[in-house]
Amino acid sequence: MDPRLLALAVGNFVIATGMLVVPGMLNEMAADLGRPVTTVGQLTTAFAVAVALGAPLLAVTTTRIDRRALLVFALGLCAAAHVGAALAPGFAALVAARVAAGFAAALFTPQAAATVGLLVPPEKRGSAMAFVFLGFSVGNIAGLPIGTWVGAEFGWRATMLAVAAVAAAVMVWTRVALPARLAVAPLDRRAWGEIARHRALVATILVTVLSGTAQFVLFTYIAPAIMATGASATALGLLFMWFGVCGFVGNLVGARTIDRLGPPRVVLVSLAVMFAAFVLWPLTRTSLAATVVVIGLWGLGCFAANSAQQVRLVGLSLRLAPASVAFNSSAIYLGQALGAVLGALVIAAVGLEGLSYAGLAIFVAAIAMSQWATRLASRAAR
Repeated sequence: MDPRLLALAVGNFVIATGMLVVPGMLNEMAADLGRPVTTVGQLTTAFAVAVALGAPLLAVTTTRIDRRALLVFALGLCAAAHVGAALAPGFAALVAARVAAGFAAALFTPQAAATVGLLVPPEKRGSAMAFVFLGFSVGNIAGLPIGTWVGAEFGWRATMLAVAAVAAAVMVWTRVALPARLAVAPLDRRAWGEIARHRALVATILVTVLSGTAQFVLFTYIAPAIMATGASATALGLLFMWFGVCGFVGNLVGARTIDRLGPPRVVLVSLAVMFAAFVLWPLTRTSLAATVVVIGLWGLGCFAANSAQQVRLVGLSLRLAPASVAFNSSAIYLGQALGAVLGALVIAAVGLEGLSYAGLAIFVAAIAMSQWATRLASRAAR
């Protein structure tokens, strides 16, 4: 196992854990802050908007900075942001801390993916990028449920401090594991225009936006949605762990098949699996077994789709990869922000029961967009 790739994967674990702890602790945070869950849920929006705006801007403005220094700084910012969240005296300060954590994610995740291209030969790039993205799955297996449990037992501020401590440790590890003088090809703002004119790249990035929106319509409010069925906080943590285990398996299968099947096909299968999960979601209101099946299906598709999307973008244009992968990270979090807002509107209009139906409609659009992106890429190749 390449220790350099392992450090990047663990860095993604920290970023994913920091990103996802808020949905897992939504009830505890709402009670402690004296705010409704729909308001506290907008912390996800704040984090997501910071990444959506920050990733492309930072990708262009930091291309001349050594990758090791940049990734170490991102993890340091992540640690500081979570300390700030733990010590936040009120909701406004907490929003600011989540924005700072979002900028850390905007730096780390896309540039870790771009750095993979500097560490491995082209024929191994797909599987290496998928491996680095496994950190997100492990963040769900271990980080998210443990964070949820710590939040329930010791308070959500203790969870934030725990994330900060792990981020600081991984920052040191990354500094030791990565070689110095890792440089990507310099990009300027003209890269934005090149991406905008590359129709296949644009369509592929829109798939990420739609997929993220579809999922976070429900995922932002998944804690109250599941606990409304009578599930305990312990059961919720176990379900998050199950989601992460299935995400890890799905990502592993995707990593092993992506070079043979091709990224577009892996994305299509992943979207179809998540669509099936949302079709079955209404059964979770009456059956724990159905909840386990649905959460498992969702996990199988979720992270496999995200890692395949990154490989898909690199394959469309290696030269534009630092910017296009950054835009894709923006798209992930833009989808989260849109999903959180749309989910709040759905809850206000029809209640928690309407969330999965809204997600289904958006998944249909994501699948159609993915097929269109594949056709555009085929035309460009010809």
